[in-house]
Parts: sequence; C-alpha cells; structure tokens
Amino acid sequence: MSGNEDDRARAASAGAPDATEGCAAVGPRPARRAGAPGRSIDGAARDRIGRGLRLHYAGVLALPIPDRLRMLLDDLAACSDTEASQ
Repeated sequence: MSGNEDDRARAASAGAPDATEGCAAVGPRPARRAGAPGRSIDGAARDRIGRGLRLHYAGVLALPIPDRLRMLLDDLAACSDTEASQ
C-alpha cells in the first residue's frame, strides 16, 4: 500500500466503533439511490459466480478460526443474548 492508501484506510476506519465498546444495533440496508440503474443477473451467470466463489473460498473455510475472532464472536453472541432477553 502506498502512503495515500494507508491514510485513506485510517481515515475510513477512524469513525468506526471500537469492537470493545458495547453492542451496536445494525440498521437496515440503505435504499438504492433514485435513478440508479438496476441490473439483473440471469440464473446461469449467478450459478457461475456462485460456483467460482465456492471454489475460491473452499480453502479458507477449512482453516481454523483464530482465537481473537472466536473471542469477538462469543462477545457478539453474548450481546445478542442479552438484547434478546430484554
């Protein structure tokens, strides 16, 4: 990465909430902009893309989950359980 890319990555993540701060609710997806062209993908193309992605990521799925990620997922599950019981 060049210096500019590093600066952009830092600036983009500067407003991101810290993972150690409480549970944040995830809102709905933003609506499509008015006038944005919608392109549909035919079934055959969708199947080719899906098959290619499954082949590409098959090795990643076989890797063990890192301890730090597992800990974050456990924290997220605990937050979800707490919110659901309220």
